[in-house]
Amino acid sequence: MMTDTHHTHIWSGLYPETSWKIVMQSTILGLLILFTSCACLAGNDVWETLFSEKLKEANAGNSNAQYDVGAMYQNGRGVAASRDKAVEWYKKAAAQNNQKAVSRLNLIQSNEERFNKTLARAAKGEVESQYDLGNMYSEGIGVDADITKATAWYDKAASQEFEKAQYKLGLIYYEGSSANKDRSLAFQQFRKAAEKGYPPAQFYLGKMYASGQGVKRDYETALEWFSKAADGGFNEARREMIDVAELLEDSSAEKNTELVKTVTPEAKPVAATRQIPAANPTVAAQQEKSPEYTYEDLMLASWNRDNEPVAYLPSAINNCKVENDKVVCFSDDQSRNTVTGTIKYKTKAIVSNLAQDGSFEVVYRNLVIDADQNSARKKGSSEELIGSTTKGSVGTNYEVKTGWGKEHSLQCTFKDASTLSCLKNKTHAFLLESPQALAAGK
Repeated sequence: MMTDTHHTHIWSGLYPETSWKIVMQSTILGLLILFTSCACLAGNDVWETLFSEKLKEANAGNSNAQYDVGAMYQNGRGVAASRDKAVEWYKKAAAQNNQKAVSRLNLIQSNEERFNKTLARAAKGEVESQYDLGNMYSEGIGVDADITKATAWYDKAASQEFEKAQYKLGLIYYEGSSANKDRSLAFQQFRKAAEKGYPPAQFYLGKMYASGQGVKRDYETALEWFSKAADGGFNEARREMIDVAELLEDSSAEKNTELVKTVTPEAKPVAATRQIPAANPTVAAQQEKSPEYTYEDLMLASWNRDNEPVAYLPSAINNCKVENDKVVCFSDDQSRNTVTGTIKYKTKAIVSNLAQDGSFEVVYRNLVIDADQNSARKKGSSEELIGSTTKGSVGTNYEVKTGWGKEHSLQCTFKDASTLSCLKNKTHAFLLESPQALAAGK
């Protein structure tokens, strides 16, 4: 990826207010066709579609579109990354007095100067500069992105026992392409940094023990490393601790069950003598009257959480339709303010497995289309704590990048005609309400 800012700017200020709805109607129509064509929430074609639309507008002279085409070239979104092309489009937009493009060109020049100074210090063996240079090559700050050169500079810093570089090397081996992915090497680098007390490395070491990737699965050891990461302020580890604790409990229960089967003699069958009571006619009548919910009932509602519309079920901010025994929803633009800036995103959700008792499942992901956070990277800033991991609920410890976030799951059940009880990711329970009465509940 190529970025001269801390994050990318794809959709900020694309259109004046008067034309935004018109453009979005045609854009969302195309995106819906792409998204709903498969149950998986893939999104490579999204960027290609967006780039094609922006390029047409840019060629027509729209300075905001010219800026966005430059950003997409700069970050390799929907088109092969090209620094020269990015600068070319930024200059076209700047020539029309587009202040975002002017600022971006100034930032590019500033980052190039910073890169040259960092390179000079790194060549002399300064460990922090070697690490910083690895970051700049990794993310295309002041130079074309080059993961091979980034790895080489991280390796130089890691050989001097710099834990942040060891962690970044671990990330490359853990999350990299087939050419450089090596879970065994990732484990080694994460362990070195984790033993020095670096919380992000402790978190990933816990993940590797929990999943059995690169090392033999060990839930107890995973829990220990997640605990250390959480104590160090890495909040994502707290959720993993809950999941691993449940897995550890289930694993122990299975072992105990096997032990009981081994040591307990087989019981002889005993004839049943207790009479089965007759069915209670009152209970039977109540069961017959219990409502049977359908997807149409979900579609008639407008679901809120704490009086705010949700993006993963039919609501005031969602476009939903029934497809092949599923409800597919694609939200309007959403934004979230963080301590570092504003994040713009959309949500794709699929509702399935609706049972007659009113229980169903939801799977959703957020597509971050603009992460307008601090442009200038600060040494020691919290972005270093997460690597390339994206978190749906953004906190101060996470770097947020454009693209698809992690998948979330909900298990929901109708409590009554206008209330849902939901469990998110098997850990967090909450209620959703609809001010509209459902047909099944009338």
